[in-house]
Amino acid sequence: MLLNRSNEQGLEPIVQLAVTPLCDAFGRSGIGGRKENQDSFDGCSVGDNVILTVCDGMGGMNGGQTASTLATNEIVNYLGSLPAEKFDREALAEAIKRANDAIYRCAAATPALRGMGTTATIVVFTPQKALVAHVGDSRIYQLRKGRKQFRTFDHSKVFDMVSNGLMTEEQARQSNFSNIITRALGIWPSVQPDIAEIPYRKGDRFLLCSDGIWNGLPEPEMLKLFTENAGDPKAEAEQLALFMNALGHEKGGEHDNLTVIVADMKKDSALQPGFMESLKAQFAQLSLPWKKKK
Repeated sequence: MLLNRSNEQGLEPIVQLAVTPLCDAFGRSGIGGRKENQDSFDGCSVGDNVILTVCDGMGGMNGGQTASTLATNEIVNYLGSLPAEKFDREALAEAIKRANDAIYRCAAATPALRGMGTTATIVVFTPQKALVAHVGDSRIYQLRKGRKQFRTFDHSKVFDMVSNGLMTEEQARQSNFSNIITRALGIWPSVQPDIAEIPYRKGDRFLLCSDGIWNGLPEPEMLKLFTENAGDPKAEAEQLALFMNALGHEKGGEHDNLTVIVADMKKDSALQPGFMESLKAQFAQLSLPWKKKK
């Protein structure tokens, strides 16, 4: 990666979001070549469980900054108030709903902020699994030994075309319409997130990032950057933001806000592919003590 410290301009300091027995997570953001940074990120731990979120706002007159800040605050405050056993799909859906409501109400009450909105990505790590949710075109990646294990699919005009076979993902990335998203928090009274539950393994790396990070290079090149600092999420978050900021300046200095959270897993999740099938087979072989004898 480029390590010219002159390219630190516009980048915020690295932030430690979680250091737990489950994972270590760090985040970094930067204004890029824009007048204000409309990205927001946050995270916290609840016992061994970890909550992370990245939001990328839109709207003039501080609207985008307001929307993304409202979203991250609502998401982390709500999920952080729950007992660990309540972390499930419904909890993430409720967090998205509360964030959407807060932005929509604020915009309705403040004419200068009307039309503001934001993307949202959320990851909640529990010892059992990772819960992921997203709205818009900020992304969540899960990487294992340098390979993509999972990635969210953008809610955008060009990715609708990708899903219909009308263009490739690389053509979508370079399209002039790549910034037109089809879902966002705060624009409508309700919004539908995509939510999934996925297993993880020790050594897996998760990234949450705005399009100022993932849209800078073709994905195969980005995946190499995403895994350059293996086992060191702090160095990865710090240097990935530095590299993308440098790349933006090389291309003219009009690059987008950029935000990334990097989380490295320290354990396997309890639930793994094939877990339930294995469990059923084990129970089928047991002589259960409460079974009545003939």
